Amino acid sequence: MTGTPAPAGATAMATASERSVDQRSLADVESGALAARLKAIIGDESVSSFARRCGMAESVLRTYLRDGRMPPLDKALAIAAAAGVSVDWLATGCGAHALAQARAAYAPSAEDVVAADAPVVDAAVLEGVVKAVLQGQGRQASPEHLAGVIVDLYQRALKRDVR
Repeated sequence: MTGTPAPAGATAMATASERSVDQRSLADVESGALAARLKAIIGDESVSSFARRCGMAESVLRTYLRDGRMPPLDKALAIAAAAGVSVDWLATGCGAHALAQARAAYAPSAEDVVAADAPVVDAAVLEGVVKAVLQGQGRQASPEHLAGVIVDLYQRALKRDVR
């Protein structure tokens, strides 16, 4: 058979089309999973009460529950803080479920403490993390929550620099 070859972009268009179908399916699954995680962290508490603890309107929280879409970072941080879970877990279902687990993962072992004279802090990285957290959280979060979020994000930033 000596047919004419398909235009160069035809295969790419089909592939892009197939990918968009796959992405929509994945988004549907993920949105259902996010809604399930939100319901799990709200538990027996009323949506209204949980929304107040998050510092957001009940209607906004109900939208996330209904649509299953991921909230913006500032809202996700507020939800995670109120529930005592990590933003990673809220967004993906993976990672440390509880902030306490995340903090324990970053706690130095006795050998680390003995080996290090003083902790090394990258002031520029820490400054960037603190600014981002304060901008996202403002006065809504407790000092304990801010400290937990800052430690988590700082450790992630350092891990990225190591790679």
